[in-house]
Amino acid sequence: MIRIKNYFTLILLMSSYFLSAQTADDVINKYIENTGGREAWSKVTSMKSTGNVKTQGMDFPTIMLSKQSKQKISFTFQGKEIVQPAFDGQVGWQTNFMTMKAEKMEAEDSEMLKSEFGDFPDAFLKYKEKGYTAELQGSETVEGTDCFKIKLTKKPVKVDGVEVENASFYFFDKESYVPIVVKSEVKKGPAKGKFSETYMSDYQEVNGLILPFTIDSKFEGQVQASIKVNTIELNVVIDDKVFAFPEE
Repeated sequence: MIRIKNYFTLILLMSSYFLSAQTADDVINKYIENTGGREAWSKVTSMKSTGNVKTQGMDFPTIMLSKQSKQKISFTFQGKEIVQPAFDGQVGWQTNFMTMKAEKMEAEDSEMLKSEFGDFPDAFLKYKEKGYTAELQGSETVEGTDCFKIKLTKKPVKVDGVEVENASFYFFDKESYVPIVVKSEVKKGPAKGKFSETYMSDYQEVNGLILPFTIDSKFEGQVQASIKVNTIELNVVIDDKVFAFPEE
């Protein structure tokens, strides 16, 4: 009886050890490996995605352009280009729906975009070199999928002149190790303190990399916008002028 009890104690200790041996880096490295490998990711210099965005019962053609520290997301409405948003490396801007003209963002908002878009092509690729930290916060089930939960903390950003934590929570599928959800706290506006959610699915291979072709933006459980990607092109030539604020 004593031997049996000792045996089960040993099993529990071994299980505890193997669970604790799983680290954030283990999950991150597996993710990078399963989606193409560190070398392939490091060679990505630009990305062009085309597809359709559905929001408020309407469907619009959309184009997403990305380079290091630069991004532009636009869609076509009644023959006009609507930008939501663009960032040229220093300044963020977007189309005002009321005036249908381009407007520059506030300095703090531009800095937030700089923190986000400066991680192209992936936030985890060189996160330690950038001074970020990644913490494995256990497991969680997301819409029926068992996931590892990792908190990625970047350098603080300023909101109304005060530095605040700049962190997001990534949920990696335990089987495929791809992120299926990213949760980020809203830092400004009426929804401040609540969380926006980005759901990623329909992963497909593009030139050796595994990328999501469906991206849903949710807030408080409701889908705000859904992007269905048709094509993704890597390392295409994109003129920096595309990202610049249109001076009249």
